[in-house]
Amino acid sequence: MSPNGKRVGHVWLAACVLTLAGSSVPQAQKVTTVPDLTARQVLGQMVDPLGSGAPGEAIALPVALEIGTFPLGTSSGGFVYKLDPSNALQSRTTTTFGPMFAERALTLGEGKISMGATFAAATYDKLGDFSLSSLPIGTVAGTAAAARTGTANLSLSSRTLAFSGFVGVNDRLDVGVIVPLVSLTIAGTSALTNSAGVVSRLAQTDGTFSGVGDIEAVGKYRVFKFPGGDHPDPGGAAILVNMRLPTGDRDNLLGLGVTRTMVSGVVSGGTGKIRPHGSAGFEYWNKSLDVATGVGGGTVSARHQVQYAGGIEVEGSPKITLLVDFLGQHINGAGQVDFVDAPNVVAGSSSTQSLVAIAEGIRKAILVPGIKVNLKGKLLLSLSALITLQNNGLHPKVTPVVGLNLSK
Repeated sequence: MSPNGKRVGHVWLAACVLTLAGSSVPQAQKVTTVPDLTARQVLGQMVDPLGSGAPGEAIALPVALEIGTFPLGTSSGGFVYKLDPSNALQSRTTTTFGPMFAERALTLGEGKISMGATFAAATYDKLGDFSLSSLPIGTVAGTAAAARTGTANLSLSSRTLAFSGFVGVNDRLDVGVIVPLVSLTIAGTSALTNSAGVVSRLAQTDGTFSGVGDIEAVGKYRVFKFPGGDHPDPGGAAILVNMRLPTGDRDNLLGLGVTRTMVSGVVSGGTGKIRPHGSAGFEYWNKSLDVATGVGGGTVSARHQVQYAGGIEVEGSPKITLLVDFLGQHINGAGQVDFVDAPNVVAGSSSTQSLVAIAEGIRKAILVPGIKVNLKGKLLLSLSALITLQNNGLHPKVTPVVGLNLSK
């Protein structure tokens, strides 16, 4: 068990020199248990011997950024009630149930409570433009004795279960918290192959690392309401503040290890069956995430991000809301990887290339179709999918998400 107590399952690693003259790449050999490794150390031992530089850190940074900045859900409650002066009864102020990952200006109302849980399962396909199933780590060109190629066949997946709770302090202000429980699985093999196709180094791993991610505290203040009454609510504008705390284990890539504060503006409106919403904000990080490139002693740093979102809610029926959202995200400074020229460190080599972290930030564009269904009373079931349109970091093609929300 790692010192932080976050690792579960088994981590198997082997690194050995094989002298199998004239043979093709063999199947993975019998391996030895190596205890007390974090997720970051596992990636390092898997790929660092295959490249010139720090490919393990280059891979670890986008893994941590993808998990640490994964959207955890909206603060908007599904059911919002206010007193209707015409009949002195509490009645719904909107007939739609709110977005999944974007925001609307509507607040819960004084004393109202919203509780929820969402589960997302992501299986990552690519790291930038590189496939994880044949990830190049390093190559050396030169004499037959010096030439070699390092590759990794990695399987990375994550599971996130996020619990949320929000309360209306008054009619304008909501506060709440979101607690994510994250599980990261790293499996795969890596090999260093010479010019004759003989494997000279082989490593294998299969481990799961679990724990609390970066907890998020949320506050939303409704600045103003568009002209109109409360039944239905005409929409308006709000200020949203999200603070992500460094509670996730950075060594196991479950959190970023920095305090992040995002301030966003939110606008939503519409009294008909189609209701638009949009938001944009800047997130300040109290320190940067620095990664050594291993090339010329350089480092790259990721710090701060911009997020924006927009979409519509469609009233399918009194018990069904259809949703379409677009999520955008720009992480500044670093997060991408590339296969670049590196110093020649092998005798007889003419050129060397290695996978390294580069000073280019991550750009994401995600489409989120979904549906919310009122199961019974004030209980909502949410079904949606995060579909990657653009992401030059670590990313899956599609991430299914299911959620439950209860308002009181």
